[in-house]
Amino acid sequence: MSICEHHAIPRPINRLFKDKELIEFLYTNLEIQELEQQSLPKTPLLLENATFLMQGDTTMSWPLICDPTSRALEWVRTYMKGKGLVEVRYSELRSQFDNCLADGQPLLITDIDVNVFKNDLRFCRVILSRTRFTAGTNPFKIPVGDHEVECQPQFRMFLHTTSPANNVPAALAAHVSVIYFHETRHDLEEELLDRFIILEKPRIEEERATLLQASVLHDDMLAIGERLENLEHMEKLKDQIEELLSSDVRLLNDLHATKKLLELKKQYDETQDSESRVESNEKAIMRAREGFRIIANRGAVCFDTTQYMREINPLYQFSFEQFVELYDTAISHSDRTAVKAVVDRLVTMAFVTTIRSLFDRDKPVYSLLIALEIEDAIGNTGPGEREYLISPTLGSVTMTAIGCVQPSDSKFVQAKKPFDWMAEDQFLNLQTLAIHFEWFQEMFDRMSRDGRETQWRMLCETEQPELQPLPDKMDDQLTALQRVLVIRAVRSDRLMQLGVCFVNATLGKKFIGEIPLDLPLVLRQSSPRTPILMLHLQEHDSAEKLVMDFAARKQIRLVRVVMSGVGSVEERAARKLLHKAMTDGQWVLLQNGHNARTLLNSLETVFAEQDNVDPQFRLWITASADPRKIPVHVLHKCIKVMVDSPKTMKDSILRSFAWMDADTLKQSSRNEWPAVLHNICYLHAAIQLRARFGKAGWNAPETIQDLMQQRTETLSFLTAEFKDNITVVSSDGSLVPRTMSWSGLRYMLSEVIYGSLITDPLDQLTLTAMIDYWISPNGVKKDFEFPKLKYKLPAVFFSSHPRLSQLVTALENIPNHLLETPEACNLHSSGETLLGDDQYIFTRLNKVYDAMPASKTLSHQIFPRPPSAADGIPYANVSGTSNNSQVVSRGVFASASFAALRLRKETDLWEICHSMLPRMPKAYSKEYINERVKKIGGATSFNLYLMKELEVLYTLLVEIKSTLQGIKTACEGPEHFGDCLTPRMLDAADDLYHLLIPRHWRRLAGNTAPPANQSLPTWMTDLQNRAQHFEKILVLGRDKMPAYWLGAFVHPRGLLALLKQDSYKQYVQERGGNIDTIVFQTEITARDKDHIREPPAEGMFIYGLYLWGCTWEKAVTELVDSPPRHSCASLPVIHVTCWPQGEKPVLQDPVRAAETYACPVYHTSVSDKAPVMELDLSHGGIPASRWALRGLKATIRNF
Repeated sequence: MSICEHHAIPRPINRLFKDKELIEFLYTNLEIQELEQQSLPKTPLLLENATFLMQGDTTMSWPLICDPTSRALEWVRTYMKGKGLVEVRYSELRSQFDNCLADGQPLLITDIDVNVFKNDLRFCRVILSRTRFTAGTNPFKIPVGDHEVECQPQFRMFLHTTSPANNVPAALAAHVSVIYFHETRHDLEEELLDRFIILEKPRIEEERATLLQASVLHDDMLAIGERLENLEHMEKLKDQIEELLSSDVRLLNDLHATKKLLELKKQYDETQDSESRVESNEKAIMRAREGFRIIANRGAVCFDTTQYMREINPLYQFSFEQFVELYDTAISHSDRTAVKAVVDRLVTMAFVTTIRSLFDRDKPVYSLLIALEIEDAIGNTGPGEREYLISPTLGSVTMTAIGCVQPSDSKFVQAKKPFDWMAEDQFLNLQTLAIHFEWFQEMFDRMSRDGRETQWRMLCETEQPELQPLPDKMDDQLTALQRVLVIRAVRSDRLMQLGVCFVNATLGKKFIGEIPLDLPLVLRQSSPRTPILMLHLQEHDSAEKLVMDFAARKQIRLVRVVMSGVGSVEERAARKLLHKAMTDGQWVLLQNGHNARTLLNSLETVFAEQDNVDPQFRLWITASADPRKIPVHVLHKCIKVMVDSPKTMKDSILRSFAWMDADTLKQSSRNEWPAVLHNICYLHAAIQLRARFGKAGWNAPETIQDLMQQRTETLSFLTAEFKDNITVVSSDGSLVPRTMSWSGLRYMLSEVIYGSLITDPLDQLTLTAMIDYWISPNGVKKDFEFPKLKYKLPAVFFSSHPRLSQLVTALENIPNHLLETPEACNLHSSGETLLGDDQYIFTRLNKVYDAMPASKTLSHQIFPRPPSAADGIPYANVSGTSNNSQVVSRGVFASASFAALRLRKETDLWEICHSMLPRMPKAYSKEYINERVKKIGGATSFNLYLMKELEVLYTLLVEIKSTLQGIKTACEGPEHFGDCLTPRMLDAADDLYHLLIPRHWRRLAGNTAPPANQSLPTWMTDLQNRAQHFEKILVLGRDKMPAYWLGAFVHPRGLLALLKQDSYKQYVQERGGNIDTIVFQTEITARDKDHIREPPAEGMFIYGLYLWGCTWEKAVTELVDSPPRHSCASLPVIHVTCWPQGEKPVLQDPVRAAETYACPVYHTSVSDKAPVMELDLSHGGIPASRWALRGLKATIRNF
């Protein structure tokens, strides 16, 4: 009905049934009670799903049960018990299908791959012949694949898949009845509560069973009890009364019939009284049962949130059977009388089990999700609050949709910004809170009153607002989530820290930060018939090393089986090894399991073939984390462990120390040894952090991914270098203690170990500078403090003989996200150094909530259920930087992006085209260009280069103009509709509608292409400036052109190459013979381009370059630090001259040469990293390595 309301579909006023459940319409209370007696779930949604299966003979197609948690299998088995049900997995289906067709037996096919099944010729005719089975009485023949089978009409088929209903291909969904067997949180809660009572409070269950006069059997049906007898008797009496009343007997004239009716009525009333007594007694028992509901509620929340994680990644699949085992373990290992203790242990176990099977980047999503859902279960969240946390825009649109909004003349709507220092977006977010949430209105109203400005300013400007008390003592009145929303409104830049504080406040400290992999716990949770699946992306060596080291510590023989995917012979050999290991009690490590899909599909069969399995046997599987290669039922049956590199600096340092052997600290007695270990772990984490910043951190970040091998090699190398009692043979043959060389350490790290990953020259300079900074005598001093970060090595690293556990504890006390800044890896904080973690986490949290059903506190008014397929650019307004072009693509399109689109002013394509066409620069004809070239020297090398540049610009301008004109014409009337627009124009129109520069235009623009989200008017202005620059060159010619704007050229290297070419010619003429390589020397002048009237006597003036990471102080002509979050600074005019490499003036003075940094110049900050040229930059008294450490660079364009 909600879908009808959303789309304004009228509903009939007069309805025969209102709020009547389907099960109640089709079945009597007696029949429903009989289902309960079979121990089948009895919640409304499950009964409704069951109805479609029980009414199978009345449908026109076979049922396809979509069951992501494999919960429906138990239901079907129980319901079909005693009816000869044959169950077979789809991957192992052979002759069972033919046999069931011929014998008329019901068949359950499980774990179907719907994309494969839709093309399976064996089932085509059977699926289309459903009615022949339900309506027929005689055997008939049907083709099954390449042969015919004589079928019995009694045959019934149940199809089961773990794929969600929306993933079923249309070609298959058209011919089957798709049933989404989904359990709501309420369903889960009731089922888990029943299980807890049976396991831990059998007395309550026994009383209930006694009341019903039934014997409790955990896996079998309940015997018929008093309630069932009452219902049966009442049904019979009701039928007899109706039969008597509908007969031809006249009750007033027939005394016998009247007495019989009275007797039947008396029996019916007595049976009703008996039933009332049963209900009354059962209610008393149920009240005692309610005291333990909180345990079931938490279990339901944990499983429900876990299963929705599959919206983020299909690998995050969890079966109900797995969770029930964990639920039983948590209950059995807790004090039954302390409900809170049971709840805490259950939540902790569920969290730890789930978190170890997630990628590191998704762990914060799950932590925040489960914290929010537990708060919601307690009753501490209100409507729209979770949506506002994701995005104030989404919160506003959602609350408006459900009617929680103030009238336009309200004082909250009319309020003005109370403080000049407050940013506009801060006030608007606070105003949105007041307009839609009553709990904040009084606080908002008092905000501008005396004495509160200081409190609000402190909150808005402090470095750690999440730790700051709220103004007006609001902390005492607000829930944990409401407190977060207030701070979120004014400090969206601290969203990640706010999320950590919220999880800490609601769940506790153990739910945040790095959770070490506990392999002993994994081993205890597994069994000989439950494999352990180690998933990885690049860290396959790490996964295998973990298992091998663990087996060595347990002193158990490990048999390694490497699967290369060569065929069935390899898999048969693996089966033999498995059978032998199961008998001998060995461990088996099945490497590259993703190459053996057939073997993975048949693992359960392999275990079933072995009657006696040694209790010590375990199967470990390593596999690539590719959902296309791992069957879902394998994910359901295995204990899953994700082997992934930590994403945060703190977690990476902790992980490095966790992998250290306790003896590592004992290898050296040198005082600086613990600090060296810290610095190498920090360096390792900093290298990875720079890679997370993308091309703002490294020119080739894709080469710096899996650093596990480098970390292991580095620790081994350093341990060997710092080890005590190492001697060498001296020149006289005696043994002397070996001295440790810091420069040798740095060389090995920068050139051999980490340097083996580097492919870019600037990256090599940066890496060398980082290693020089951290691996040095100064870097391991107690007073060494990282500038701009306020981070020092913990004091325990300088104590005498510290234990590894002490070092780890000190590192755990580092504030979360303290090191998640550019400064932590020696970068300058700018608009390009963004991680985008907030965009990644909160858009995915939004996607999960979009998949969840609506509730009192979660609305889907703006996104109807089920959601229509929608996609687009994920502009979600999560934070002030989340829509930045560098990080917006890290998010996913969900309702927050949909809400942002709804609030955006509607784009008028005609208006865009109409306003842009007059601003188009003139595209000069070839005839005009040839004419102008003749006047400035003819077919010289420079002029030929200029003509090629103008040709590229001409092609671009013609394409833009024709596209704009075509779209404008198509928008002017319906007579222009149809095929008048080419596919390329349609793509351009779509991009323009979403305020993007069309992709085809950017491809034609080449190196001058702007970011997709740059405004079109800005780019038009840039094109006009380029056209004017070329016009000036065509008028003045090369000899009179004072300065060149490199940004005007698509291939500026060509212009610089011409300058070098002239220099070669000049030197050859002057000196003759071979000369040294010609290089550029650049001088940053103090002049702007408008001050240049004549070209230089030697070389060339260029302008329009931008510096990233520093600014250039014209007054002193030196590099200086730029303000934080400052993107780039423009450089003045640069004088470029050419010199033989050995004669370059700046290199003649050793001191000046050591201070001069060869700054690479690129087209843009995100373009392919091939430098156009290098600038000579310096600051007196500062070595060039400082700028290399910062990754200083320049670009031709300001993006």
